[in-house]
Amino acid sequence: MILVYVFTLPALIVVGWLLSWWGSWRVRRIVLGAGAVVSVLCVLAVLRSAGPPPTPRTAGCRPLLACTDLGPGFVAMGGVIGLVCCVVLLLLTIGVEALLTWRRRRVVVG
Repeated sequence: MILVYVFTLPALIVVGWLLSWWGSWRVRRIVLGAGAVVSVLCVLAVLRSAGPPPTPRTAGCRPLLACTDLGPGFVAMGGVIGLVCCVVLLLLTIGVEALLTWRRRRVVVG
């Protein structure tokens, strides 16, 4: 269940990025931009909804972790991983597009 929270968004970003290579360069930028926006919104939504942490005395729990809902933390972690994934894929996209442009110019000139 944890993997669903953490890796769904990054997996969707990578799959969308891979499928976007059959489209124009604008599609890749839109996929990466949308993925980055959704990732940031996941983190902000979790941070906005987080209240003060319960103490074992106020929550009535012996171990503090037993009273803690870790689901929002995993959603935030998925958003952070998704954002890092977007940045890495953007750098990879820029590099691949620069290499392809250089090869096209080299073929035309040579």
